[in-house]
Amino acid sequence: MKTLMQDDIEYPKLLKKIKNAPKELYVEGSINCFNMPCVTVVGSRNMSEYGKRMTKKIVKELVNAGVCIVSGLAIGIDTVAHETCLENGGKTIAVLGSGLYKVFPSENVNLFNRIINYGGCVMSEQMPDEEAKKVYFPARNRIVSGLSLATVVIEAAYRSGTSITAKFAFEQGRKVFCIPNSVGSKNSCGTINLLKKGATMITDGREILCSLGLIDEIEDYEEFVEKQRMNKDSLLEKEQLDELDNNARNIYQYIKENVVGNSEIMCRQLNMSIQDVNMYLTVLELKGLVVSKSGGNYCIESCFRNSF
Repeated sequence: MKTLMQDDIEYPKLLKKIKNAPKELYVEGSINCFNMPCVTVVGSRNMSEYGKRMTKKIVKELVNAGVCIVSGLAIGIDTVAHETCLENGGKTIAVLGSGLYKVFPSENVNLFNRIINYGGCVMSEQMPDEEAKKVYFPARNRIVSGLSLATVVIEAAYRSGTSITAKFAFEQGRKVFCIPNSVGSKNSCGTINLLKKGATMITDGREILCSLGLIDEIEDYEEFVEKQRMNKDSLLEKEQLDELDNNARNIYQYIKENVVGNSEIMCRQLNMSIQDVNMYLTVLELKGLVVSKSGGNYCIESCFRNSF
């Protein structure tokens, strides 16, 4: 667990700008999430099937575009937002209304651990052993909105924690987006009220990306997502290669430059024994970096995948 003070260089930059920013934060997991564009997704604990479906749609679109999802680890929309993010290979930040050693709600302990294990982070301004208290949650909500460029409200009752989060976002000068819902529905009262106060109505994640300036037009979405995927692949490739020795890296580079590498030819070209070449090829294959083909030939995994 890390303790971040306001004057620490690792302290979230957007959060530092809000009124009454936490003097210290207790963080478990990767603080690299703070360097990503963040969007908060919140909503009702008593979500409808419509709310669940829209959360999954919007979170997936945002995650595919390289956005980090922020929420409060609560039952309902928060849980769906975190889980959908993880299911799509994204990074997510959960802000607790309790200490990190007293996870609330207890039903989400496994989700708490998965967020950390998959490269996200969990944080709180409360001391690690502090139990959840009702008074902590409105304060928690200012952090949930303060970490992000914008807050997306999926569903909300008129008086709810979700509406409080949106209120903080307005006060912090951040954008607030709402999903349209049936007039008269309990979970639409809060969103309709927020729309009257200046929130922007959206129906998918691409509109959020346009409004935040991450893409110029909705039509640019697919191209932007492909660039994000390529950047992610390149970063993963670098991390995996850094773990290998020079011989394995030389073999990988040979295959990459020649499109296809034959084990016997690599023995001669790289002046290595067939036993060593096969050993390093096995290591590369186990790491998912290369794929074996017929006749002792190998190609780069990403090239093989993109050919289908």
